[in-house]
Amino acid sequence: MKKSLKITKCVLALMAAATVSSATHAASKDVTVGHWNVAYDDATHMVSFTKDGQSVLHDVYAKFKVGQVEMNTTTYTDVEFKTENVATPTKARHKFTIVYKGNGAQPTVEQAFYLTPDQDYLLTDVTLVGDGSEVASNYICPVFSEAQNLFLPKDANNRFLTIPFDNDGFITYGSYPLSKNPNTPTTMSAGRAARDSISFEVTAIFNGETQQGMVLGSVEHDTWKSAVRLTGSPLTQGHLSRLEVFSGVTHHATRDYHDGVLTPHGTVRGERVKSALMMVGMFDDWRVGMETYGDVNAQIAPKRPYNGPTVYGWNSWGGMEKHCNYEGAMSVVDFIKEKLMDKGWAKNGVIYVDLDSWDNMNWEQRKSFAAKCHANGMKAGAYWTPWTDWNGSDSRAVEGNSGYTYAQTRVKVNGKIDHGRFDPTCPAMKSLIDYQVTKYKECGFDYLKLDFMCSGIQEADGFYEPSITTGVQAYNYGMNYLREACGDDIFLDLSIAPLFPAQYAEARRISCDAWGEMWHTSYMMNSLSFGWWLNRVYCFNDPDHLVMGDRSAGENMSRITTAAVTGYCILGDNLSTEGSYIGTPISQEHCVKYTGYERVNEIIDMGVSFRPAYGHKLYGANNSVDMFYHEAEDSWIIAHFNYSVGDKNVELDLTTLGIDASQLDLSRSYDCWTDQTPTVEGNVLKYKSLNDRPRLWRLFKK
Repeated sequence: MKKSLKITKCVLALMAAATVSSATHAASKDVTVGHWNVAYDDATHMVSFTKDGQSVLHDVYAKFKVGQVEMNTTTYTDVEFKTENVATPTKARHKFTIVYKGNGAQPTVEQAFYLTPDQDYLLTDVTLVGDGSEVASNYICPVFSEAQNLFLPKDANNRFLTIPFDNDGFITYGSYPLSKNPNTPTTMSAGRAARDSISFEVTAIFNGETQQGMVLGSVEHDTWKSAVRLTGSPLTQGHLSRLEVFSGVTHHATRDYHDGVLTPHGTVRGERVKSALMMVGMFDDWRVGMETYGDVNAQIAPKRPYNGPTVYGWNSWGGMEKHCNYEGAMSVVDFIKEKLMDKGWAKNGVIYVDLDSWDNMNWEQRKSFAAKCHANGMKAGAYWTPWTDWNGSDSRAVEGNSGYTYAQTRVKVNGKIDHGRFDPTCPAMKSLIDYQVTKYKECGFDYLKLDFMCSGIQEADGFYEPSITTGVQAYNYGMNYLREACGDDIFLDLSIAPLFPAQYAEARRISCDAWGEMWHTSYMMNSLSFGWWLNRVYCFNDPDHLVMGDRSAGENMSRITTAAVTGYCILGDNLSTEGSYIGTPISQEHCVKYTGYERVNEIIDMGVSFRPAYGHKLYGANNSVDMFYHEAEDSWIIAHFNYSVGDKNVELDLTTLGIDASQLDLSRSYDCWTDQTPTVEGNVLKYKSLNDRPRLWRLFKK
């Protein structure tokens, strides 16, 4: 496995460096390709980015650490320039490199820019070169500026996104004004003080009315944890006063905070040490920019392929939790067959029936359960936490008679053994993966929900594999081994997991746990509001188990609508009719009722995540966008949620969604929940939004 991972990295490196033309063009201090100009200023030793003649960022330079010493490129006076034609996984065609020559105390620095005609973005990275000696760094920042960069109109509707590193702890995405009121720092309104914040891997800085915006972020995830730190400006001035796009972040939000001590990012060593490749894009629509960002990531690390239909199913944790039992789970399979499948639910999809944590079964019972699923036209799912140990005992033997003990699976963090966390690179862990995956396959499982994945990406004092020095490297190593062990036979769905790397699973749960209350719906929809684009790097965004329970009709409809706007539908009510923990009649009745709307199921069948209608108007307790839309081949679909904000009359200008009402066939159009025919006057869709109740309009094209 170690060999195959190294080969993959070598191939990517060769692709990035391969020259189409070996000629190095005449030295120049700037280059223009397509929309973009990148220029070096002799006086400031800084770089500017211009798109279509308009300034995007200026006074940009690179910062980095060598050991514990922080340096930057503005102190270099011996500078060279070269341009090349190159071929890369992102189809970049032109590489402009500024070479800052080292003097012994300073390494040589290669600041590279990759440009492609007709693209709204450029890519950049920084490489530290030891010139015959080793370089050691745990921080490289390719894009740093403390200038006042103004690329949006001066407007209170300017926003920036904060993207969480993972989905643990009910963390939320944020869309914030560039300023804040210092007396209420959590307010969403503009104020007198510039706002400072951090976003992990990527951010968008945009104007809510025009949608114009910049997208900045890392598009490589093989070595570094990366982030964007920024400081805005007071009131409506609209500029950034500080910007830092860098590799080498640790934070309490990356789960690298242990016993009150922040673990530093691992140090990368070598004669050449490169940052992650970063994207700098300026887009007419920031949402297109985020989708483009996802596409570029998938070009570099292609998503795990999936050629099947939309995913439906059931998960035991939503309603049964720790009370799952063999007899009950077997009766759930019958319930799904008789009460749901036979009535048309998921008729165009695949159904995975998933045993979650605490299934309370032995391997023979699990095998019998999987066989029953298959006999009823379904697929069987199981649960595992590959990088987390809940037992914590070091002396017990690793399963599979491998000769290893759990003491041989551990890492040290800040000098202490972490008894609940595995080293993804150690032989004992490989042995455990082989054992577990073999058992799942022998039982006939087709689906694995992999939980608490963040344990595998945290920093440590060291790893078994000496060449691996960062949490991201360790995670890639372990996930590559796990993916190959599973092969193409098992569908992998990540539960609590980092956003990236993304190539190891077909699906990722987009939020933390969500049940049936409107609070849970609005919380999950906060994640889709600003993470919908993740379906560009995963095949599916998973909205977690859909639980109806004894909640209201509006709450039940809203929770099912979350499946429609993500394109993934896993039910969660206790559907068991036998065993030690039988489900309630009302929960089961609601599940049958609200999965029975054929027109809603047709939207779920599309298997796509909808785009938010905007990013600056937020609603509900979790500051979520309330409106989403998708253009299908034959229709436009608009989903509108009401997060307990009371009844209201809505007049939606369809132009804001790019819809021309004159091109619609309103006689065939409807709300999927009520069958109501839409009322459109001019280009305005008019309807009533009832408290908690969603609207799911399907507007057919002529």
